[in-house]
Amino acid sequence: MSNEKIALEINHVEKIIENGRQKNVILKDISFQLEEGTVTAIVGKSGSGKSTLLTIAGGIDAPTKGTVLLFGKDYYRMKPSEQERFRNENIGLLFQNYHLISELTCEENIRMPVCFSKNASRFDEKNLNTWIKKVGLNDKRYLFPAQMSGGEQQRTAILRAIVNHPKILFADEPTGALDSGTGNKIIRFLAGYAHNSGTTVLLVTHDMDIAAQCDRIIEMADGEIAG
Repeated sequence: MSNEKIALEINHVEKIIENGRQKNVILKDISFQLEEGTVTAIVGKSGSGKSTLLTIAGGIDAPTKGTVLLFGKDYYRMKPSEQERFRNENIGLLFQNYHLISELTCEENIRMPVCFSKNASRFDEKNLNTWIKKVGLNDKRYLFPAQMSGGEQQRTAILRAIVNHPKILFADEPTGALDSGTGNKIIRFLAGYAHNSGTTVLLVTHDMDIAAQCDRIIEMADGEIAG
């Protein structure tokens, strides 16, 4: 590990689900670090634990054992109010089902987080217009989600996730609804954004072509880091 600042540190994380006398071990002794401004892909077969690892790293689901340090702070030892404040100020989340608001247009969905953020001063109108053009949504600005394709909705969700310039972004299959050409374009956009802004990106993908364009790949197998 270089002398760069550490954005995320996962230490001996385990996830165990108990059902009566049965124990289902989802994650086994996971440890790694991510530097600021890097893009890392988690890959692995279905059931390997990659999505569970993402939700734990992203502050959504507490581990059974181990610690998650975000910018040096032990996230799961924070009080709920402290966690909420920390998420709002530092974390961006991108889910597979997008969670777009049907009554808002494409551009209104992208802008929506700015209205509720203490980081509104980070918002840059010029950046937003550049991003919308780069991801191919310029002619979709005033369409509602029902009028857009799945890929267009996904690109809208990606821009919404970064509009407040989070320090770290967690993304579940960010190119899953896109064709290969558009997917490659979007991962290059995210990588460029991360490297230029200093935002750390941790994403789950099943597409090895997408993973190969990231700075680092973490391969999961049977709840463990392979290799």
